[in-house]
Amino acid sequence: MTRESAVVFVKFGSLFLASLGVLLVVNSLARGGNGSGETPWRTFNPTAADVHEGRVIMERSGCFSCHAVDGFGGQIGPGLNGVKERKSREELFHWIKSPWSVKPGTKMPQYSLSDETVLKIISYLETKDSLKVR
Repeated sequence: MTRESAVVFVKFGSLFLASLGVLLVVNSLARGGNGSGETPWRTFNPTAADVHEGRVIMERSGCFSCHAVDGFGGQIGPGLNGVKERKSREELFHWIKSPWSVKPGTKMPQYSLSDETVLKIISYLETKDSLKVR
């Protein structure tokens, strides 16, 4: 190996290792940052206060302008009663957190919500069983 090829090897090797390190950090953050691989929706055990706050967050965020719950609200988006029967907690989390990454072009607005806020919304929605209107 010539001196020039050794220098190139070291430069690209260092760049590769730095890139690998960045990818590992990003992956860890995407999984919740705790290194255990636990996802926020698996470890969240909502309280009654979380359920109530989830409803308040939905009211303040204007969710009921498009979505109906218990027969009240908008009709632009799907009704949310019984949503836990149609979607997993993980699917709901991703949909609420970043709807455009789940379905590009969706009419649902992109909010900047913390993981905890999204989980409180989900905890409220999980209390809503199917509603059959006669």
